[in-house]
Amino acid sequence: MKETRLSLPAHVASLAPRDLADAKRLLASVPAGASAIEYRLDGAAERIPAAALVALDPRPAIVTWRSAREGGQFDGSLEEYRARLREAYDAGAIVDVEGESGFAGSAEFGDRGRIVASAHFPFGLQDGWEGRLASMRETHPLAVKLVAGAAHLRASLDLADVQGREADGATSIFPMGPASAPGRILAALRGSALVYGAVGVPTAAGQPLLADLIDVYGTNRPRPLQALFGIVAVDPSGSLSPLVHNALFRSRDLPYLYLPLAVADFDRERPHELAAEPAFRGFSITQPWKTRAAGAGSPGEDVTATGAANTLFRDGRRWRAENTDVDGIFEPLADHDTGEGRSAVILGTGGAARAAIVAARRLGYEVSVAGRRDDAADALAARFHVDSVAWDDVAATEADLYVNATPVGWRADDPPAIPERVLEGRPLVFDCVYRRDGAETSTVRAARESRCPTVAGPEMFAVQAASQARFFGVEGVTREEVGRILGQVGR
Repeated sequence: MKETRLSLPAHVASLAPRDLADAKRLLASVPAGASAIEYRLDGAAERIPAAALVALDPRPAIVTWRSAREGGQFDGSLEEYRARLREAYDAGAIVDVEGESGFAGSAEFGDRGRIVASAHFPFGLQDGWEGRLASMRETHPLAVKLVAGAAHLRASLDLADVQGREADGATSIFPMGPASAPGRILAALRGSALVYGAVGVPTAAGQPLLADLIDVYGTNRPRPLQALFGIVAVDPSGSLSPLVHNALFRSRDLPYLYLPLAVADFDRERPHELAAEPAFRGFSITQPWKTRAAGAGSPGEDVTATGAANTLFRDGRRWRAENTDVDGIFEPLADHDTGEGRSAVILGTGGAARAAIVAARRLGYEVSVAGRRDDAADALAARFHVDSVAWDDVAATEADLYVNATPVGWRADDPPAIPERVLEGRPLVFDCVYRRDGAETSTVRAARESRCPTVAGPEMFAVQAASQARFFGVEGVTREEVGRILGQVGR
């Protein structure tokens, strides 16, 4: 028999199907830890009968039409909105009712255990939100949900703090927007009654995958935390760092949590100066903030050498900046031999390229650098006293080693970063890029098809992440242990 009761707290798989067939396809990917299925229907390509959706899965169904006034796509009249709510309610679904509509407390929805009263503030918490929350609570629904836009990391963390203060077993308060992931994760751990996670395409900006919420961040296991860590990037969604570091913390029973931290402006947001409870004790830094992070703490030797940092961590009362990318490139290259008497071309001009230049030179390679912007490559070459190569001339070069230190390759449809003509000489190809799904990058695939020896991105990642974890206070981490964790990706 179809289950219509939902126990709280609940992890909700949020689906945005285009049609009924798409709903069936998405359901096949819902993780086992989901307590309920939300069907977000305001963006559907066609009208999907609520009864058909309710019948698709034995778990409780939550049916939602988010109105344009609250950041959604439903632009019908209030009466049309009421009619759709009624259709879903009569079909046995739990319905998400916007508090501003006036229907959340309506007697026609008498089964209060099938009502979620919600309010959305797309541009951040507005004055009077406490009154809105109180009025929704007075309707005695299954749960109340208050969602607010978070334009930056501080706002995201603040909303998680609000959830902690307002937790009563039936309240959910969390952020939406590009910077919202850490706030959503922390809100879940601070008592959010409903924890929404994506399956396929997110139904809201910044919404993490439900599988990650459960398996990577452990939001189904509320627990006390003593320290926070995270990866700082414009878009950290493709990083494997949260998976690896949280797995390392769990393996040693450390009360730590590692978060994805979207930062649009490092100098303005200054993540290392954020006050949080518990406090942040370490950050991984990735594109494009590695050079900015170099000045955020006392620099280690490799930060001084590269002018870039991929690691910030607390050392007593001060921050230290380190660059474990250098070891991440040096060690796998050293496994192949030294570079004495050999040449290398580094593709890229960012932080990874700087680490590659330093590592290759320490092994004895004669280094040249190329970038999509020739002026940036010239400037980088001048800083390190190496040669530069015009981007259009890379295909004509003949080197023993090529390092892809550009972002090219992390998307499934990216072309190889290294020209086919170059691969004919069978050089050693080192790709700094990895795919989050564990698939081979186009650069590594093309190199192997040309019978080139290769070093893939996960090999670099395993070395640098192990070094980074030790800076974070995790003892005994090796590249082999990180490699075993990475080996589970995509299985």
